[in-house]
Amino acid sequence: MGSGREQLISKNEELEKIIKKVVNENKKLKIQFDSNSKLIKELNEFIKILLNLSPFGIYIIQDKKFIFTNKAFLDIGNWSQKKLKDLDPLGLVLEEDREHVRKSSIAILKGETKSFYMFRAITDSESIKWIMGSVAEVNMNGKSAVVGNFVDLTEERILQLAYNDTLTGLPNRKLMFDRLGQAIVSSIRRPQKLAVLFLDLDSFKEVNDTFGHKVGDKLLIEVANGLKEVVQRGNDTVARIGGDEFVILLTDVSDNNNVEILIGKIFEKFSKPVSLEPFPLEIKVNISIGVSIFPDHGEDSDTLISNADTAMYVVKKKVGKNDFHFFGT
Repeated sequence: MGSGREQLISKNEELEKIIKKVVNENKKLKIQFDSNSKLIKELNEFIKILLNLSPFGIYIIQDKKFIFTNKAFLDIGNWSQKKLKDLDPLGLVLEEDREHVRKSSIAILKGETKSFYMFRAITDSESIKWIMGSVAEVNMNGKSAVVGNFVDLTEERILQLAYNDTLTGLPNRKLMFDRLGQAIVSSIRRPQKLAVLFLDLDSFKEVNDTFGHKVGDKLLIEVANGLKEVVQRGNDTVARIGGDEFVILLTDVSDNNNVEILIGKIFEKFSKPVSLEPFPLEIKVNISIGVSIFPDHGEDSDTLISNADTAMYVVKKKVGKNDFHFFGT
């Protein structure tokens, strides 16, 4: 009987040890869980801070609802989180662009393209902003979600990068075509003629080959500055569309004499060699110029540019070059 009692006491002691061990393990697990929970919470807070410091608008959409938007995103359209809470994300997109955004997003998510897309967004004040965006698929809480970013293309610096030549600061090919398109619409409404001048530097390749690209770039900058000095009307445009090619758009052209007068000023401007500092070096600039007139030589941007280019090559075939030619003459 005593032996039975001792066995019972022994089993109770073993059970107490097991219970104590389980309790201690639970305590350790709780401490570890609390530590991990704290770490996860701190990490989430850190990520949230980083996202809010980003200059790009970032958002997360799940079940067709915004579940996260950073400060930059809200600032783009002066939107409030309260307003976005129950809003269909496509509601921020101008109606005409919604199908484009939907199809572009699907294409990116399917891996059919890695590009971005551009569209117009409606701000809280109902003004329009051009936006560049992209998306990616992520998993959150076991469910699919979409994380995306917005870049406000109306910001001055981004517009400059998108529409201006980085070397000379002149409008680039895209901006020239935009302005030419607008000018055509305006000229049809009035009506009024336009002139497109296609300029190509003669023997520019020899400058690069002889003196190097650094000198060539410096010469392009000087030519750009010289053209801007000649073409001073606010509604005219001087653009660099690539390499040593420039295009000048002249609006409100009454007759060809106006164009010839301006071309004469261009040749006069570059009649003396261009001095390049700090090399020092002087280079004579010769220019071949082709001209097309709207609507005589084309009624759209592509045709006018192409015909001006064709006229320019007529000059290129001449001995000495450094001249101009009207398309079709």
